[in-house]
Amino acid sequence: MSEKEGEELEKVIDIEDRIPSMRKKRRKKTNRKFIFVLLVFVAALLVLLYFQSQMSKIDSVELNNTALHDRDYYLKQAGLREGDSLWGFSAAEAAGRLTDTEGVEKASVRRKWLRTVTVDIEEWKPVAWAETKGTYEFILEDGGLFVPAAGAAADIPIAIGFSDETMRKQLASQLLGLNDTVYELISEVRLAGKDKSDSVVLYMDDGYEVHASLATLADKLSYYPDIVNELTGSEKGVIDVEVGTYFTPYSKVYGDRKAGEEDDGTDGAADGTADSES
Repeated sequence: MSEKEGEELEKVIDIEDRIPSMRKKRRKKTNRKFIFVLLVFVAALLVLLYFQSQMSKIDSVELNNTALHDRDYYLKQAGLREGDSLWGFSAAEAAGRLTDTEGVEKASVRRKWLRTVTVDIEEWKPVAWAETKGTYEFILEDGGLFVPAAGAAADIPIAIGFSDETMRKQLASQLLGLNDTVYELISEVRLAGKDKSDSVVLYMDDGYEVHASLATLADKLSYYPDIVNELTGSEKGVIDVEVGTYFTPYSKVYGDRKAGEEDDGTDGAADGTADSES
């Protein structure tokens, strides 16, 4: 046998020895492909079964406490309903529709756990009642007006004469700047100024009447408790903080009529302005 024939024989023997190994690798590769296709099929089947089952439906919608609109109204605006597909809506679009709702400052919608949707709504807070020709609406934090549902109740001041939106925004800003103790004492705020003046008259639950400038209302009324403490034991009257701080008893401002009303525990709306005395 020649040297060349010997080399060719060795190559044939070498290939025959490698055939089992090659077949084994081919089987492994085929098995991996089969397993991959099987896993994809099973996954697709499970996804299909999931979307056909109740597990993909909204079981409950959690909504925080709200005051301006009820739960059903907000869910309708968001387009959410228990029993609908958990994945059949856009959370961002639902939150956008809620944010566009009257009285809403901001809102968020998110999926929670397996079958729950959580809706968080922040409403503009009502700061006063706006009285217009015998009807009442809320003045909200942003100065907007909101017609509440029939029978709605809120322990907030009544604001009279604030038909201008700019003035309402200023009023809302000033009322929000008051501490809770003083704010809760205000029964009524009346815009008393003329020719675009921002003079206001406040009627307080403790019997005093306050004359002030709307622009500095929160700052000046921060001293209200201290002023009242200094007047304890004296006749009730008008506290003028528009320029400086002055007090005038009702008997000097309105005569015996107002003083008598205060003695009787009644509260009448004032018609005049105070003659300030230091």
